[in-house]
Amino acid sequence: MKKLISIFTFFFALLCFAACQKTDTKLLEEKSEYIIVHLGMSGDLQTKGIATNNLYGINVYYDPERDGNSNTHYAYGLFDNKEDMSITLLSGYTYKFECTLVKDGKTMLYCGQYGGNAFSGYAKPFQTNSSASTQLSNSFVYGTTYLSGITSGEATVKSISTGYVNQTMPSLQRYYGEIEGYTPVVGGTVVIPLKKTVFAARFIIDKVPEGQLTTECVIDSSSEILFSGLATNKLYDSGAILYSYPDVRACWLNEPTIPTTVNWEYTSSVFSQWNQSGVKDVTFKRNKLTTITISCVPDNASGGISLQEEAFGEDNNIFLYLNSDGVIVVGVDPNEEGGDD
Repeated sequence: MKKLISIFTFFFALLCFAACQKTDTKLLEEKSEYIIVHLGMSGDLQTKGIATNNLYGINVYYDPERDGNSNTHYAYGLFDNKEDMSITLLSGYTYKFECTLVKDGKTMLYCGQYGGNAFSGYAKPFQTNSSASTQLSNSFVYGTTYLSGITSGEATVKSISTGYVNQTMPSLQRYYGEIEGYTPVVGGTVVIPLKKTVFAARFIIDKVPEGQLTTECVIDSSSEILFSGLATNKLYDSGAILYSYPDVRACWLNEPTIPTTVNWEYTSSVFSQWNQSGVKDVTFKRNKLTTITISCVPDNASGGISLQEEAFGEDNNIFLYLNSDGVIVVGVDPNEEGGDD
């Protein structure tokens, strides 16, 4: 009989504990309130709050168990105006924000019917996990859908011949940043630190008196050809070409370098014994312009590669324009004096 009473007492205590737990959870939910907070950006880029051609893609996560692990999807949005970046959060939870910026994205990225998507909009890097294009709404969409490509450098850019093309390292100005552990407060602002996730390369192939001097730059990790060109009796200068990192989140976290191999070959049109070739390892770095100069003296059987590395400088001192091949080139700002970014 005593054993039966003990078992009953245990289950009664368990039921009371469970009821208390449910009551505590209910009380927490009842104490929570909806709070509107604003989003801001810091770091490598400072822009005005008016509508621009820039595109910001944002994912928001929260911790439904209130354990600080903000890994459950809460909302996403695509913006071109920072003044519209407001979101409604529930107090008592912590949140994580991911943001990528494509500068001049409305000009550079393809917007329209993409693949088998049901409706038109922006594709990569703003395509959602449901393989849908994203429309520019300047508002957040709440739920489990999210922008699946904002941590990748791949983008769907405009193409004159095919309408659009996917590129793993496009010539785009990309930025990325995260902030986590945010607890909403009334009148609060979430400031996301953005870092420029690009590098630049300039290839100068010196002229030769006869024959031709060819150069090819290959990315070690993917065997992708970054650059290929040649010079004859005229010097070839590619100009400074901008590239997005293939993994913008990894670039934001660790600033990894981009190891490449530059192969050059001189072919004489007079004496085959003057033919020569060479190989050099070249490493590109975040937010750095590396100039590679390839030269060759045929009759002296000598040739080589020289490197020069320099920072881009402040963002508002750099002028980028599209050349005839649709590639962003670093140049001199024609409105430098008194110009405004």
